[in-house]
Formats: sequence, C-alpha cells, structure tokens
Amino acid sequence: MKKVLILATVLLACGCYAPLNNSGVSTTKAWLDIPAKKTDFDGKQFDSCYQFRLRFVPADAEAALDLREACINACCWRSDKDEVILDFNKNFERNLKYYGRADKYTPGKITLKVSHSNLLNTTAVKVSPRGAISRNGTVKLKRETVEDPVRLAQIESQARLLQARRNARLADERAAEAEAAEIASYDDPAVKQRALDLVQRTEGTRIDRYFYDLNKTYNRRGYVFLLSERFYSAAPLGNYVYRVACNAKVQSGVNAHNLTNRTVSCGVWRADLKAGTVSPADGTARRIKTLN
Repeated sequence: MKKVLILATVLLACGCYAPLNNSGVSTTKAWLDIPAKKTDFDGKQFDSCYQFRLRFVPADAEAALDLREACINACCWRSDKDEVILDFNKNFERNLKYYGRADKYTPGKITLKVSHSNLLNTTAVKVSPRGAISRNGTVKLKRETVEDPVRLAQIESQARLLQARRNARLADERAAEAEAAEIASYDDPAVKQRALDLVQRTEGTRIDRYFYDLNKTYNRRGYVFLLSERFYSAAPLGNYVYRVACNAKVQSGVNAHNLTNRTVSCGVWRADLKAGTVSPADGTARRIKTLN
C-alpha cells in the first residue's frame, strides 16, 4: 500500500493527467481515451482499446494520415498495436512526382508508444519527438510546399492538350445536338423521361457520391458548400439514344453569410433506351463513372 501511495505521489508531482475514462482507467494525457478494456478473473487489466483525440494545425495535415490506422477515428487494442507512427510525409514523394507540387511537414513523423500500469490503473503514452503534441492534443506542424518545375511544365502541357481535346468533343457534341434537333420523332416528352429515369437509376448513386466528395473537399478547405436542386435535361441523338445533361444548383462561399449561387455539372450521359445502358459523354461523367 505504501508503494502505491509513493507512485501515485510521483505521478501527481509530474503534473500528469489522471481522470477516469469510460472504462474506469486513468490516463496520463487529456487527449488519450480508453473506451474499452479486457480484464482477467482477478480483475487485472491485460488489454485495452485506446484512442487519440488530436487536432492538427494546419488542418490539411490530417489528410496525410489514415485516421483509423492512426487510432484517431477508431480505438486500437494495445495487444494488436502498442505503437503508432503518424507519418505526415508518407506520400510526399509520390504526390510531388504526380502533381508537381506537394506539402512537406515538420516533424515528418511522430511516434506514440502506449503502455499500462495495473498497479496504478493508469495508461500512459510516450510521445517522440518530445513536445510534438500539446497538453490539449494539438499537433502543430510546419508546412513547406515543394515544387518540381519540370513536372509542373509537363502538367501544363498536358492540360493544354486535354483542353484542345475537350474543345473538339464539345464541337462534336454541338454537331450531334444540331442533328438530334432535326429528329422530331424522338422528341416525345414521355420517351425523354424514360431516358432521364434510366440515367438517374443507373448513375444516381455515383452522382450522389460525387457531390459528397465535393462537399468534403470544400469543408476540408474551410468553405461552405450547399447542394439544393438537381435537374436533368434530355436531347435526342436518334434511334432512341439520348444525350442527358445533369446539373445541380449549389451555394458556396467562405461562410454561411457570404454564399454565391452557382450551377455545377454532374455529367453529360448517353442513354440508350433500346440497350438499356448509360455511358459517359464528357469528362465529368467519366470521372463520376469511376466512383464506387
């Protein structure tokens, strides 16, 4: 008993954080949670599930991590993994090579080592480098944006080529629309509605995911993105094939009091009523088609 009191006094003298978590286990950090534990027949803990409650500055650094693997979005059992490495530069070289520009963080890696004392009923976490995480769980990093001029020039050249191809596709689409306008037999509103229904039924889930990802991108950058009405229009191309354009009305801006009304495309689609198939007819639709 005397030994326990001495160790407890040492912990208090160190200024350690020791409130009880939901599982009845104390921790040495305010940002370390213990949602669950496993005990033996004597009531002694032999395993626990820990979770880090961290905040990142800059916030974009969070995107460099797998938050589940980092035990931030979910708890991790100590018996499976008692050490977590937050590697902020894991994809740096790949991103620099692919995009020509990438963010590099310092420190690049933070190691979190979790241990438990049954004597004190306390779970501790050791942070390396020391001081990388503040008392309230803030991870403050230095960010440097690195550029590869050669790769950036290559991307710009590719963008010009893609724009030329896009202009050619737009010209082809305009010609197809003009030809379709002459085919009055396929301009029946009921048949058009069948084409709209086919696109919504076939690609509706992917379009929903597209706007969900778009909303996440805006939110991650600190912007507001509000999706309202979605509308479709169909133009006949002939032989019961339709060009279906999907658009949505959105509001976006830096905050809820400063929003701009915009129309965002959710793809141009080719609906074949005879075959019962839908295929992408522009770049946006092709991007959406790749979403699960």
